[in-house]
Amino acid sequence: MRILLISVLIFTSSYSFACECSSLSPLSKELCKDYDVIFYGTVDSIGACNDKWSAIAYFTISDLYKGKVHQQVEINFDCNTECMMSLAPDDEWIIYAKYLKFDFLQISICEHSRKKFNDDAQDFYLIDTKRTFTEELGFLKTNLEIQAFVQPTVVNNTVTDTSRHNTQPSSWGKVTLLLVSLLVMAIVYFVTRKKK
Repeated sequence: MRILLISVLIFTSSYSFACECSSLSPLSKELCKDYDVIFYGTVDSIGACNDKWSAIAYFTISDLYKGKVHQQVEINFDCNTECMMSLAPDDEWIIYAKYLKFDFLQISICEHSRKKFNDDAQDFYLIDTKRTFTEELGFLKTNLEIQAFVQPTVVNNTVTDTSRHNTQPSSWGKVTLLLVSLLVMAIVYFVTRKKK
């Protein structure tokens, strides 16, 4: 009896921690409108899993079907929960990504992004999509057409990076900002004290 109870507890606990995705609708031109960026590309490298349980996969895009991105793009994905995705360098993927915020593309295992398998018998995406990887590429080429990549800006024969950056001030810049902040706080303090 004890063995039966332990077996039931182990089975139900492992089941309760499994990733549960709703059934995907087969991809249509209308459903493609739900995604901000759609492309076919190869994984160049994978970043480390961070404390928010996500990682970045660096892709080189072969064919861009939707969106405005450079040929090299960063995609965020779940790397450490029940719904984690398994991406590896040199894997080929069709990616359906959404912007969570500016310049932060994310994919989910519960959506249409799919990996290319050497053998169609291994392709578990066929269950929901009803298309092989090659058939899906054909669908995208026919219905969305191949788009041009965003080109880097060239100024004086030098390529400039126009993407947004959070640049930190130098050490002296930080000290200057701190001193100015203290000075402003002191002025506000003395002005408010005199009014009392």
